[in-house]
Formats: sequence, structure tokens, C-alpha cells
Amino acid sequence: MKSKLMECKSCGKEIATNAKSCPSCGAKNKKPFYKRVWFIVLCVFIVVGAIGSMGDSEDSTSGQASTEQAQQQGTQEQTPEVSDEPVITYEEVSVDDLMETLDGNALKAENTYNEKHLKITGRLGTIDSDGKYISLLPVNDEWAFLGVQCYIENEEQLNQVMEMSTDDIVVLSGQISEVGEIMGYSLDIHTIE
Repeated sequence: MKSKLMECKSCGKEIATNAKSCPSCGAKNKKPFYKRVWFIVLCVFIVVGAIGSMGDSEDSTSGQASTEQAQQQGTQEQTPEVSDEPVITYEEVSVDDLMETLDGNALKAENTYNEKHLKITGRLGTIDSDGKYISLLPVNDEWAFLGVQCYIENEEQLNQVMEMSTDDIVVLSGQISEVGEIMGYSLDIHTIE
């Protein structure tokens, strides 16, 4: 049985169609991509997927038609939307209380307040010129320099802070993100009252 011959794509000499490489130049004799197994398998998947999506399309079209009919007849029930967001309750505390706990026992302050949602009342200390944070200090200690560093989260809060002055009494709701004996508390602001 005589093997079929073809021309080498690199050097142009005749080689057997089933040869793995050209005996003259050594170039590999590759099958055309449309004759390779992976290409055939890919085509089968595409055809099966197209057939499957046509079936789904027909089902959704019939489903839409029945939904429209139900709406026209007024038989479809209205279901109220239910929010997946949990309701947050804020524990009310003053900066004076926070600092007293921190001064007495930093470990206790960490375990008591870190990651907690708090509604904090304090005296406005620093207003950051870049608009990233403000600080709240104890109301009853005019010489305090350590308190709660409160991070501004959005444009609405920034506009509220623009109307404030140092030494104003402020009430903030938010979540404590860090507690430390050197830097005090950090709070991510949720609302400003």
C-alpha cells in the first residue's frame, strides 16, 4: 500500500502525508487544525450549546407570555420586598466613657468596643484639612489630646463637617475599627447628627 504524498510547507519537497516531519528540512508536518481532535470536540460543544439555548429561549418565551397574561388578569400576587441588610443598633456612649475605659485597661477597651456599633457623643477636636477625618475628644477634659479619630465616609458627611467648628458637641454613629492605648479609638462614621 502506497502512502499519499504532499508538498512540505517549509522546503517544498514531497513527503508522506502521515510523516511527522520532513526528511529534508526537519519541519514538523502538522495536521490542519480542522482535522485535529480538539477542534472537532469544540465544534460538538458549540452545536450542543446552541441547541440547548434554543430550548431555553422557547421556555422563557412561553414563561413570559404566561406572566403577561397573569398580570393582565390581575391574578399575580404582589410580594413586599424584604431587605437582606441586618438592622444595626448603636450602643450610646460618650468619649469620656471610652477614654476612661482605655486609660484603666486597654485590653478591656479592645474587647469591649472593637468592631462595635456605637453612637458617640464628644467635643470636636481636629478637623482634617484634607477632609479625611475628624477627632472627638472628651467633653469634660479640655486639655485632652487623645480621643476618637473618626473617618469621613462620603460627600454628605464631608458637607456636614464643613459646617462644624472645633469644640462643638457632636454625636456620631459608626463602627469602631481600631482600639489602641497610643492612638485611642478609630471610628468609621455612618451618620452625623
